[in-house]
Amino acid sequence: MLRSGFTLIEVLVAVAVIGFAFGAFLILAGRTAQSTDELLKTTLSTVAAHNALNEAVYGGKTFTGKEVNLFNYAIKVNQDFEELMGYRVVKVGAGTPDKGVLVELYEVR
Repeated sequence: MLRSGFTLIEVLVAVAVIGFAFGAFLILAGRTAQSTDELLKTTLSTVAAHNALNEAVYGGKTFTGKEVNLFNYAIKVNQDFEELMGYRVVKVGAGTPDKGVLVELYEVR
């Protein structure tokens, strides 16, 4: 007499495979969210650094330790001037307090 159905071992193997697949999905989703957050912070830091660089070069303003809020993220902007072989180099760095400096931009005049 033949019985139809699954054995206990087959059911356990199927549950283990589904568990591993679900665990891998959760890890991947977490890393994707983490990468998206870091990319957003880098993009916002780039926007703040470009704005600060334009205001420093064309508006004559200085930014040292200034904090800018963009989309509820705090972005710290620092500016530095140097003279290099007769040229004025403006350096602007921007980043978040938790990640540090994410972007450095330079303008040579």
